[in-house]
Amino acid sequence: MRDAKRQGGPVVEVEVEPGLCMNFRNCVRIARGAFMTDPKSGKTRPARWQQVEPDLLWKAAWSCPSGAIRFVTEEGYVVPRWDEVAHWESARHRGAAAAPDQPLETW
Repeated sequence: MRDAKRQGGPVVEVEVEPGLCMNFRNCVRIARGAFMTDPKSGKTRPARWQQVEPDLLWKAAWSCPSGAIRFVTEEGYVVPRWDEVAHWESARHRGAAAAPDQPLETW
């Protein structure tokens, strides 16, 4: 897992941007108790995030495909990047890594 200190230090506040939240609920599954679904809007919002380990908060934020989770840290405002995008390489994707004239294998 990435070192939280490289990302701006300890989390002081957690925000979820409702306009970006698509309610995938990755954060709810990863950092149990830190996030919950708002019954009125149907969007995810911060809950008892102070009671969750910081590593789980960061992992939950990195798992958000829409980038709706934002942290305020001692060093400022941080929007963690979606973990899959951060580690994506064309060589790992069969379609992107193939030469244009090379047919893809069938499943």
